[in-house]
Amino acid sequence: MLKQLIPIPFAFFVAFVFWSIALAEPVLGQSHHLPNFPQRIVSLNLCADQLLMEMLPPERLVGITYLSLDSGISYHHKKAMHYHSHQGRIEEIIALEPDLVVAGQFTTQPINQLLEKLNYPVLRIGLPKTVGEIKQQIDSLGKQIGAPKQAVKMTNKITRDLLELRKNTLQNEPRAAIYYANGFSAGKQTIVNEALNLAGFKNIAADRGLNYIAPLSMEALIRAEPDVLILGRYQENTDAMAHQVLKHRALQRFIHINNVQTISMPDRYWDCAGPAIIKAISHLQKSYTPQNNNL
Repeated sequence: MLKQLIPIPFAFFVAFVFWSIALAEPVLGQSHHLPNFPQRIVSLNLCADQLLMEMLPPERLVGITYLSLDSGISYHHKKAMHYHSHQGRIEEIIALEPDLVVAGQFTTQPINQLLEKLNYPVLRIGLPKTVGEIKQQIDSLGKQIGAPKQAVKMTNKITRDLLELRKNTLQNEPRAAIYYANGFSAGKQTIVNEALNLAGFKNIAADRGLNYIAPLSMEALIRAEPDVLILGRYQENTDAMAHQVLKHRALQRFIHINNVQTISMPDRYWDCAGPAIIKAISHLQKSYTPQNNNL
């Protein structure tokens, strides 16, 4: 009789153990996964790369653009080495099995549209023009990808760093001009203008009514008599036709006679409107001196 009774409670015990494990598995899984948010995210945009790498580990950010490995334009080029990079081809993106693709509002549109036709969700991010808009974008992106705490950490750091930089704001408002290849400059409605203003400079292009990235003739530049000329450093090829304007005799003579200072700005600091803009502001403040610095 005893032998017949023993298997009954043992069977119940075994069933109870397996039942408990089955109930516990979803709870344990929640500590590692966010079931309500995308788990495999692919970026198609350099600026999205920069934001997402600060919020997500490689196991969730499964693809970034190859551009993020370029130290000339990518602020997080070292961090990018720990992530899988792609060339932006549709077959590469599909092979990564994303449940969310983050793209730029104005870039890779054919790929974005094709992915949407194939029922892949695509989140497009815009181009912030102010630090306030940068923080709003970070906050919104963090909530949509399930990384709100990381987003808050990023925005709080931007706020703290900016408050510290305000202590070094240039008081005499030196008049500055950004001058790119082919004679382009950055006017209003750009993060570059925001960085100049926060550093304490007055942007000549904005004062002349230029919006966005637009041509600024050499005649207009010289007539404006800037105290500082700010140049990019990416793809420095002084023999290219696009760069000949920077070697023009009139410009060189103006720099020499008026003791115009030149500041070389790494493009990775403000190519993207993100946390790196703090580095751009700091670089501008630290680089400005009354001494001449020839091209």
